[in-house]
Amino acid sequence: MQSKPAKTWQTCGGALLVAVGIFGAHYGWSATRAHWLYRDAKYGRQRDDVPAILRACEAAHRLYPHNYYFCIWAAEQAYHSRNEVYGEDRARRCRASENWCNVGLSQNHYKSQLQLLKARLVERRDPVAAAAHWARYVDWHFWEPYNHAVLVDLYASAGNFDDAAESLDWVRGSEHYEWALGRLQDSWKQEMRRPPAGK
Repeated sequence: MQSKPAKTWQTCGGALLVAVGIFGAHYGWSATRAHWLYRDAKYGRQRDDVPAILRACEAAHRLYPHNYYFCIWAAEQAYHSRNEVYGEDRARRCRASENWCNVGLSQNHYKSQLQLLKARLVERRDPVAAAAHWARYVDWHFWEPYNHAVLVDLYASAGNFDDAAESLDWVRGSEHYEWALGRLQDSWKQEMRRPPAGK
């Protein structure tokens, strides 16, 4: 016959296991439901409906806030579709893109898609800050020619042609060289056509 303290510990242990099991089942169901929302928004019937994608991401985030891939998808879809709408709808999509980009970065600060999207979002307001943001990422992920090609583009957009030319050296010989060179040349031509300040 077991002593009373032993039975008490068994009862407490059993209750704890039941509680953990209920929590685990609820957590697993929430994660599964969030994944279904992501799958439907990316591959299913909602994949071309940006407002539906954003609503699904919001719902999925409430259920399971750890899927930064859904944040990437929502942020990119909002950003790339911004020119399909006008006025307040465009501003709303840009805000949604920035919001989901920030949420994704809070979960995975090193994801290149999120870092690049953040730079592009910042570029709309402050090209110099956008180039500085991407340069910090390139310092961390240095040996990828595409990262330097984007840096050429961002530096050129900011009017920093010396740093753009220096970054172009790191792209030489890669498949991204022609694109980066073209972006640098286009920005330089625009700069040459711009009237001098004060005229």
